[in-house]
Amino acid sequence: MKYCKKCLSTDLRPNASFDKDGVCIACNYSNIKVEKTFENDFQILKDMIRNSKSRNKPHPLYDCIVGVSGGKDSTRQAHWVRDKLGLNPLLVCCAYPPLQMTEIGALNISNLISMGFDFEIFTPAPQSSAKLSLASFKKFGNVCKSTEMALFASVPKIAISKGISLIFWGENPALQVGDSKTEGLNYFDGNNLRNLNTLTDGGVKWIFEEIENYKAEAYVYPEKSLFNKSKLDIIYLGPAWDDWSNDYNSIYAALTGLTLRPDDTEITGDISGASMLDEEFTNINMMIKYFKYGFGRATDISNERIRAGLLSRKEAIKLVEKYDGVCDDKIINRYCKYVDIGLKEFWNTVNQFTNKKLFITIPGARPIRNFKVGKDVVS
Repeated sequence: MKYCKKCLSTDLRPNASFDKDGVCIACNYSNIKVEKTFENDFQILKDMIRNSKSRNKPHPLYDCIVGVSGGKDSTRQAHWVRDKLGLNPLLVCCAYPPLQMTEIGALNISNLISMGFDFEIFTPAPQSSAKLSLASFKKFGNVCKSTEMALFASVPKIAISKGISLIFWGENPALQVGDSKTEGLNYFDGNNLRNLNTLTDGGVKWIFEEIENYKAEAYVYPEKSLFNKSKLDIIYLGPAWDDWSNDYNSIYAALTGLTLRPDDTEITGDISGASMLDEEFTNINMMIKYFKYGFGRATDISNERIRAGLLSRKEAIKLVEKYDGVCDDKIINRYCKYVDIGLKEFWNTVNQFTNKKLFITIPGARPIRNFKVGKDVVS
């Protein structure tokens, strides 16, 4: 495992890419970001929107779709598209099943509705969702894979069905976290989102093997030919946004009524207090990601703060050592009850996907870190 020379990204991240100097994509972009003029990029964004609208038949009511969850990023995106770009968006939310969604998540969706936005909420069948969560946990070591597939698939599916030809997402995964396969023709181009590791790793055949075909279709990202036929474009907003970040988005969203998570960093490991607000099982996924790749949510948040000059690499190491992989037993017990497995089976499954070069595994128990954060691990 090798670390980026500037932040704490590692080469174990799926689709990671470092330059010849050992610096990750996201850090290199942050250097460009300091030098570039956001007014120019905002104009480029507006030109792209104008070109998209001119070549596509506009919907009689909506100019675009914004995918939302009720979290900090999507709250700010919805406002920015409506108030900054002057567009009328339809907000599309792939909501979690009732046993998975938190009360905070429901409150934040209600908050967006109260601000005058039109909403379309799509929810996968609850029992199928639980079944797929367990299947993806056992097959991929990922309790949220199917949920994330439904989330990304639902937005373009609804856009195509309604004849809305423009979709906005906030962050560009290549620039924010370093997923090189999602890079498009420019910083704004999101049409390669279909190459996101979450959508490509393992394919979709396993879903059709677990549930009925008509239910499985909800998890399948539309084919490229459907995008072309519908003249559908995906555009990222983040590159034209000079203060786009986890922290700034949290502050803005909170000031517009977003309910944040209580001060429970020791329970979730969320050092921002504002990520993954809509459900709790994502906290399990962040923990498993840590055991797989040697980095978790605290690393991702710290990396962004390093690039923004808010945190030194040395300070970040201390935070990461303390909070990466944190997920309280209460959350894990709730998940085990949700998918009907025992705690011992849960940890034995986690151990199957744990990187044995980075962690010591114990039957039926949590893995133990066996590396120093920030120092390369030689095979």
